[in-house]
Amino acid sequence: MPDTGDSRIRLAFEGHVALVTIARPEKLNALDYEMVAELERAAHLIELEQGVRVAIITGEGEKSFCAGGDIEAWSQRSPQDFGMAWVRHGHRAFDALARLRQPLIAALNGHTLGGGLELAATADFRIAEQHVKLGSPETGLGIIPGWSGTQRTVRRFGSQTVRRMALLGDIFTA
Repeated sequence: MPDTGDSRIRLAFEGHVALVTIARPEKLNALDYEMVAELERAAHLIELEQGVRVAIITGEGEKSFCAGGDIEAWSQRSPQDFGMAWVRHGHRAFDALARLRQPLIAALNGHTLGGGLELAATADFRIAEQHVKLGSPETGLGIIPGWSGTQRTVRRFGSQTVRRMALLGDIFTA
């Protein structure tokens, strides 16, 4: 298994399949700065593997695919650093996943919220278990999705659904 440098983002190659697992179930697989960097690195490692025909991204555990950005980690950054580094960094990582030459499947095994919804939107296909909840709870924090969430999610889920998530904070089930 290739080393992504962070055991919370695991990358495994099995035959022609690359499997990326977000492995931080105690925090509902919420992403911090280092994990976002490792997602970008995982995308680059997948690109380098000539035999890979498909990539799958999922979360560890049953509760959450990805609960988005780790709000605790945000508080460790200045507003300027948050805006410039965190958001820009997330854009790069999510764009790298969205531009994989291989099809990307998001296996949604639990809550897919905020940045997790944006991450799921990078995939070409999304497969969700029945209990999965999707939404953009950023509204409750007074912010908007920061990793192309208002653009990429509209293309994937439709403008009316995304408006309800982004403006009203509505949560949808699979």
